[in-house]
Parts: sequence; structure tokens; C-alpha cells
Amino acid sequence: MDEENLQLEAELKRLRPRALAPAVEARVAARLATRRRVAIGWWVALPLAAALALVVVPWRPAPEPERVPLGAAIAPDPLPATKPDEYKPVAAENLLYAARDEGVVTLADGVQARRLRRSYVDTITWRNPRTNASLTWSVPRDEVRVVPVNFQ
Repeated sequence: MDEENLQLEAELKRLRPRALAPAVEARVAARLATRRRVAIGWWVALPLAAALALVVVPWRPAPEPERVPLGAAIAPDPLPATKPDEYKPVAAENLLYAARDEGVVTLADGVQARRLRRSYVDTITWRNPRTNASLTWSVPRDEVRVVPVNFQ
């Protein structure tokens, strides 16, 4: 089995690709030459275009901020003419996700009571009627109730 593989490899090493026709070689060389010229043209044209843009586009320095003398009083900015965005509550939801009976407990005054614990997620949604933007706020909440127990 190894001898067969060695013979096959030897035959493959002796194989040589066929020579291309001179017409095919000439066409490939011509296309490669035009592509090289085009690629070189772009590499030269891009920096020249950037330099030209810097020269043609007028450059203006940023205006300096107005300086106020040290002793001068500064008037507060007037309120904007437009009304600030107002969000109005549109939905409120209380989701109960756990309820536990913690059993009978004895209070400080000696009365026995049953302790019940409930866990909620409160979700409130506000909406801006002008822009239709919404804001949702979710807060977890635990509620513990102590209910008096009467053993008769």
C-alpha cells in the first residue's frame, strides 16, 4: 500500500503544467498592466484631492467666548420659549410573582398572628403626547401583612 502511494507521488512530481499560448499570455499581461496603472492613479489622486479640499474650503477659527469682567453681574438665561417635554402616566401594572405564608408568629404584645409575604413588580409607563416617546419604570416591592389569628 505504501509502495503504491510512493509511486503515485513520484508520477505527480513528474507532471508539469502545459505552457500557455502566447496570445493568452499577452492578454493577461495587458490587463494586469492597465489595472496597475489605474491602482497607482487612485493612490496619487486621493491625496491630491484631500489637499485640494483643504485649500479650497475656507477655514475659520472658532469664535472666542464672550469675556465678562470680574465684577459684572451675570443675568440668568431667560426660560426657553417652548414648553419642556411633558410625560403623562398612561399605564400602571402590579404583577404578583410570589406569595408565601410564613406561618404563625407571636407579636410583642403576646398576640398570635399569621405573617403573609407577597412580592410584586410595579411597572408605570409615561408617554409624551407630542413626540409619542414613552418611559417605563419597573420597581420590585415586598408586602408583608400580619393577620391576627383567633384559635377557638
